[in-house]
Amino acid sequence: MNKHYFTRSIIIGAIMAIVFVVVITITGELYKITGADGKMVSPIKDLLKSLHGHHWVGKGIWAVGLFSVTTIATFLVNYKNQDERSLNPLIALLTTTLLVGTFTLLVFNIYEYLA
Repeated sequence: MNKHYFTRSIIIGAIMAIVFVVVITITGELYKITGADGKMVSPIKDLLKSLHGHHWVGKGIWAVGLFSVTTIATFLVNYKNQDERSLNPLIALLTTTLLVGTFTLLVFNIYEYLA
């Protein structure tokens, strides 16, 4: 049995969670509509706030849920996989995803602050 199959699943789950947080953060900030009172509102942030009390908490809960579901699904799909490839390419992809996601949110927040 492949000793790295669960580690691969965790890495893939982490990559999906990082991408989700970056996308939902930027989308939540950019997608705004005019509310009933004439003010601009963010439906995504409002939905997360109504479900979880605060949009940051909602993003965290959804990211953990996505991580868990992706990790379990990947684990179950690849359970009998006897592939003995190195974990290095996946670790490099995780590191790259983390750095690109961090840089993207940093640049986006600087843009939002200056705009």
